[in-house]
This record gives sequence, structure tokens and C-alpha cells, in this order.
Amino acid sequence: MINLLRFKLAAFLFVVVLGASAAAIGESYDFTTVAPGTAITNQYSGVVFSLAGGPATTGSPTIGGFYCSSPACGVANSPTGGAGVSGYPTTSILDLAFTSPVDDLSFTFANWGSGNGSFYTAYDGATVVATGVIDGLPNFGLVSVAGVDITDLKLNNNSGGNSNWIFGVGQLNFTSTPEPGSWLLFGSGILGMAGMLRRKFLAR
Repeated sequence: MINLLRFKLAAFLFVVVLGASAAAIGESYDFTTVAPGTAITNQYSGVVFSLAGGPATTGSPTIGGFYCSSPACGVANSPTGGAGVSGYPTTSILDLAFTSPVDDLSFTFANWGSGNGSFYTAYDGATVVATGVIDGLPNFGLVSVAGVDITDLKLNNNSGGNSNWIFGVGQLNFTSTPEPGSWLLFGSGILGMAGMLRRKFLAR
């Protein structure tokens, strides 16, 4: 009986420890080391990049967009070559959609153009969680976003959908929490493992 109680306690602690380690997954990406012209979409775990707001929404966000050819460019609000639009081939918005709600969100930001009024808006679904101006930063200055359970981050050059100036995201950091379905799957696996261990223990 005592041994069985010890087994149950050990199994409980095992679940708690594994659950705590699965509760938060930290991600950190450095786009300044990626080759200029590389399209950035969904190849980074936990986040999907896209362009919105016009005029150059044909194509994917790229490292450096039409502008940067140096090694440290970052993900731009522009497709390479401008996707057939005239003038500055940018969009107003670089959109980052997270596959699970995230906390501890931060990014580095560089305004390469001369425009003013760049800002970010973070959402939990349709609800605005945080917003802030991102003007006057040093090149790839750090921006920390307040709020939890963020599902989407929009970086906006405030051009109202008109071609204006280009910006880039150098680094992205966040902590994600698995969705309830992932927790259920995780818990089912742990319970199944505990059951197998218990049967082996009782068979001894």
C-alpha cells in the first residue's frame, strides 16, 4: 500500500513538472542574419508573416524588401522588387499572426524611410491589447509590448494604405502557451504513460 502511494505521488509530481515545462515555450528569432530577398511567411514556429493595407500586397514579406542589401536587414513591409507597383513598393502593415496566444512579446524595429508616425497594435482576437508609437528609435531599437494572450501584432507605417516608407523587424521574441487542445493531448499522453507504469509496478 505504501509503495502504491509512493508511485501515485511520483506520477503526480512527474505530471506537474512536465506540465510546467510545457506551459510556456520561449521563441527568439533573429532576422538580421537571414539573406536579403528571402521570403518570410510561416517557416518560423509559432508565427505567420503577411502584408496588408496596400498598395504592394502581392507577394510575401521579405528580408530587406526592395531596399536593403546589407547583411542586417530584417523582415520588411515590402516584397522583393515591389511586386509590380510603382513608387515605393511597400504596404502600410506588416502583420504577425501567432498560432497560439503569446506573452512577453518584444521586437526590434528600424525605420529605413523618412516617414513618421509608425506604430504597433497588438490584439487578443478582435480586442486591442496594446498599442504604441515606434518613432525615433535607434536602428533596430527594442520595443516591448505590454499585455498577455496576444494573437496578432500589426506594425503600421501610418501611411493610410498609400506607398510611403519602408521598415524592418530585426528580432522577434515571445513566449507561447499551448492551446487547450494541445493540453488535452499532452494530458492524455501523460495519463496513458502513468497507467502503463502503474501496471508494470503492480505486476512486480
